[in-house]
Amino acid sequence: MIRKSQISCLTLLLLLPIVATAQNVTISGVVTDTDNQVLIGANVSITDLLLGASTDIEGRYSFEVPSVYAGQSFDLKVQYIGYSPQTRAVTISPTAMTEHFVLAEDFFNLDEVVVTGVAEATPKKKLAFTVDQVDRDLVELAPARSPLHGLHGKVAGASVIAQSGQPGDGISVRLRGSTSISGSSQPLYIVDGVILGADQVDIDALDIENIEIVKGASASSLYGSRAQNGVLQISTKRGDHIPVNQTRVTIRNEIGTNFMPRKFIPNNSHNYRMNAAGTSFVDADGNDIPYGSATVIDGSTAVSFLDNPYPGVTYNAFDEFFNPGNTWTNAIAVSRNTRTTNFLLSFANLTEEGIIVGQKGYNRKSVRLNMDHHLKRTWAISLSSFYSTSTRDAPNDVDINPFFGIMFTSPAVSLLERDENGELKVRADPLSIEDNPLYIIENVDEVQKRSRIYGNLRQTWEPIDWFDLEANLSFDRSDRDGLEFYDKGYQQIGNNSKEEGEIERSNALSSALNANVTASFRKQFDRLVARTQFRWAKEDFTNEAEFISGRGLAAAGLSDLSNINTDDKIISSSSTTIRSEGFYGLAGADYADRYIIDALVRRDGSSLFGAEERWQTYFRLSSAYRLSEETWWPARDALPEFKLRASYGTAGARPCFECQYETFFLSNGQLSKSTLGNELLKPELQKETELGLEFSVWNKAFVELIYADSRVEDQLLLVPLSASVGYEGQWQNAGTLESNTIEASVRASLFRNASGSLDIGVVFDRTRQEIIEFSPPAFRGGPKNAFYIREGEILGAMYGDKFLTALDELPTGVAENQFQVNDHGYVVWVGPDNTYTDGIAKNLWGTSSDQMTTPCGDKSYGWGMPILFENEECTAFSRIGNTLPDYNLGINTTLRWRGITVYMLWNAQIGGDIYNATAQWGYRDNRHRDQDQAGKSDALKKTANYMQALYHANGTNNHFVEEGDYVKLREFTVEYTLGRERLLRMFGNALGLHRVSFGITGRNLLTFTNYSGFDPETGRTSENATVGGDASLFRVDQFRYPNYRNLTGRVTIEF
Repeated sequence: MIRKSQISCLTLLLLLPIVATAQNVTISGVVTDTDNQVLIGANVSITDLLLGASTDIEGRYSFEVPSVYAGQSFDLKVQYIGYSPQTRAVTISPTAMTEHFVLAEDFFNLDEVVVTGVAEATPKKKLAFTVDQVDRDLVELAPARSPLHGLHGKVAGASVIAQSGQPGDGISVRLRGSTSISGSSQPLYIVDGVILGADQVDIDALDIENIEIVKGASASSLYGSRAQNGVLQISTKRGDHIPVNQTRVTIRNEIGTNFMPRKFIPNNSHNYRMNAAGTSFVDADGNDIPYGSATVIDGSTAVSFLDNPYPGVTYNAFDEFFNPGNTWTNAIAVSRNTRTTNFLLSFANLTEEGIIVGQKGYNRKSVRLNMDHHLKRTWAISLSSFYSTSTRDAPNDVDINPFFGIMFTSPAVSLLERDENGELKVRADPLSIEDNPLYIIENVDEVQKRSRIYGNLRQTWEPIDWFDLEANLSFDRSDRDGLEFYDKGYQQIGNNSKEEGEIERSNALSSALNANVTASFRKQFDRLVARTQFRWAKEDFTNEAEFISGRGLAAAGLSDLSNINTDDKIISSSSTTIRSEGFYGLAGADYADRYIIDALVRRDGSSLFGAEERWQTYFRLSSAYRLSEETWWPARDALPEFKLRASYGTAGARPCFECQYETFFLSNGQLSKSTLGNELLKPELQKETELGLEFSVWNKAFVELIYADSRVEDQLLLVPLSASVGYEGQWQNAGTLESNTIEASVRASLFRNASGSLDIGVVFDRTRQEIIEFSPPAFRGGPKNAFYIREGEILGAMYGDKFLTALDELPTGVAENQFQVNDHGYVVWVGPDNTYTDGIAKNLWGTSSDQMTTPCGDKSYGWGMPILFENEECTAFSRIGNTLPDYNLGINTTLRWRGITVYMLWNAQIGGDIYNATAQWGYRDNRHRDQDQAGKSDALKKTANYMQALYHANGTNNHFVEEGDYVKLREFTVEYTLGRERLLRMFGNALGLHRVSFGITGRNLLTFTNYSGFDPETGRTSENATVGGDASLFRVDQFRYPNYRNLTGRVTIEF
């Protein structure tokens, strides 16, 4: 009996594999493209069962489904990057199944889903408003140190300017027109669901999967009172795009050099007295002397010319100050993808030395872990996490700006000259009153350290196919520590306040905590698909800052705060907490894939709003009509996609933390009133209408045309109050700003076959903006107070004193025939029977006209000297420029041929002015190259006094307004890639290689411009509270770290 039982058990064990095999059904097939080329690595899956496989080198896939599902129907889906996905309903049979797929290439990413501003992931072709995308392919071709550089020339309506080229500095981004007079136009930044509480400089561009850009309230209403500037959402890689059940390791190393974009040449001539041979300077008695304090002007400045060459060896201070630095990036990423779990773990090390002698530049190390896991079919969890730490030198941020002093150094001296103690001379130029910039670099420690950690945890529960519940919790913390150290014995020209040493230490911590719960419903009723979503969101933001500075060090070389004289310390600190809460409901539907509608209402509450205005409401209504889906559409071949769309929405911008409160100045223990509180203060309110037309042409080109009209009411302005109130001002909602933008983008595939392809993309935009309502008195603000804020004025218009440029601008009462327009374009008095070229020939320089009667009084004009305009108030105050460009243009081309990729991005700005304050300061000491009169004919030479008149005691004037037009070769890459098939033929599978590529990349390689400064891409943020804005609006060049060129080589290995 026992023996029979043993035999029965053994038989059962032997039959188990057969039974198990009988319980599974194999689904297999081949995936190809429309040219019958196999697609390697396509993912084929039944997502409801968490089952699937990837295609092999022959395009074949195969996976098993338990036979218990026989007779049931499921969606079988195939996905491959760059191709339109396909979904096919299949019924599981008891026997093996064969399902082949032919995928069409999605040239224009119309089937790529968008997640920003929508209820659920939505194909771009079904959007009723604008959401632009920059995908990983474009980013990886020429990855920049900041991901925002990747928007340059690729997104219509996006203005991207680095106000400084200093390594580690942030970027100014404006989407369409300006939205605020007093605040910034920076968009809301979201990374993997984390709303950033600090700026975006820590993010590694190599981690990016795609960037989605929502430009205005017509699309961004979902984000409420933080979204009138638009939303920029970055999604990073998660390992879910690699083939199923595979692991990939990618190693990338890039190294190169940074260098100045152009050679900067100062004035190489002077007006000092020389000996007869021209070989030496002479003093007042005619004795030969070296260059120095005893040199004298050759005659008066009214009749002397900057046309004498410097004797002996000469130097270029800019060549001595700027020095090519190295840059390198080391990155490694490990990805794994299975049916239930995918993850990416990456590490990156970036070093950017910049272009200044003696500077280490910027170093950032970062690590990222992203993971998605399906606990079961109805429950999924996702984790996104990131940590970075960085250190940088920051010469732009020291008290004594080294970029200022470099403008005033004579060619007769070297910045590198050292004294008998081996120290750089603080006064390299004996006639300069500015410190040697290299002395500052060598003797001031300006170090900024930063750490950043953020993360997002998302859980999704989908108990039934028409409902899911999602919960998100995210946080972002940024710590910033700064040190500015002047050791004992530090030297300065003039008042040396730092001789006994000085220490400045700062620490800032910002943290943001965000949580939301979202319920989504979706249901299909025949040809109607309906979606509804509700969300509750909670936000907490905290910022803490401390600052300590002191002078008088007890011991040299020690930057510890205990080394400061206790009687000479300045200590300050601040702490702010902001709390917000919001709710929204969103409903959308599309019928037969052609009629699309979307509606949203959001209610926002924030501690930043006045006590009587704590809650605000925002909404959006959008619709689209895909005519090409109609059965009667007559141009199905020529225009296979044709969509009209319209959207109207509202969004806001929150007041600053202190805007609603009474504030006071505290000095020496005494309080004085500053701003009056305002319980009725509301956020700014943007109302935007957007109209769009999208169409494809013969599946070879895709065109998108957009018109957006924006009105931003309730502008937040610091309004001056009368003295009787007792406060200097009050923040009020007191203005309206209007703008309109035209955008066009074209993507085209010029040719495509099995050997390669040529793709081109063109973007165009044009923006106009105006302040249409403004309650406070008009005022000047922004850098150099060059911007005039008043009703009816262009926001971006520059004002200052104007030199006459046309004879009809002369005041009434003067003899017009005694004036001419000179070769500089300025009106000058020349007298009867003279021309502006007669100055030297007739010895006219330094003479003046008789008194002439004008509406502003009697005037005498110096011969050949520029003349200031006089308005009705008898001042020279006039509009002198406009920073807004006429239009912007970007063109990118990508040629792929048998493993070779050649990519170029050209970017142009046409129109738009820059105020060159750097050049103006150079005029002060006669150091700017425009003042060099050597080589000019006597007829065209100008005196030193003429140049000083243009300097105008550093007053803002039209002479230093320059055209900011440029054309740039912004990105250029040549890359050669060995793919999987070729590597297998070369090495077999022993090395496990999937891809090896070698590339050369250039950034900012060529710039064509008439602008005389370092680079036409320059700007400043505002220096006063009444005017906000950013570098894309305030185009003032003012002693900043210049943007530089970059050329690198790289190797990428994937296995």
